[in-house]
Amino acid sequence: MKSEAKKSNVMYGQDMGSISIGKIQLSLNIDEVQTSTKGRPFRISGSRMNLQHPAKWIDKMEMHHFIHTFKYLDEQGGFFEVEVDYQNKYINNSLKKL
Repeated sequence: MKSEAKKSNVMYGQDMGSISIGKIQLSLNIDEVQTSTKGRPFRISGSRMNLQHPAKWIDKMEMHHFIHTFKYLDEQGGFFEVEVDYQNKYINNSLKKL
């Protein structure tokens, strides 16, 4: 029988399970391959704190802005990034193709 590892959606006190951008949900699970609105497969490649914004204490927890990098898995390849704020909400115009 194959056992599954327990997965945590918490990192640095923030819920890191997914990002909502309008009607689109981006999963932050590294094992999950997603499909873009243009049909391109991608998955998260990494996450990092955006140190351009200071940490804030919210509900007795230190919160940060994060930048999540996603990698396209097709022949074209490439990356894109999305930034979220202290409450894990998408920051408008933060979507960048790399």
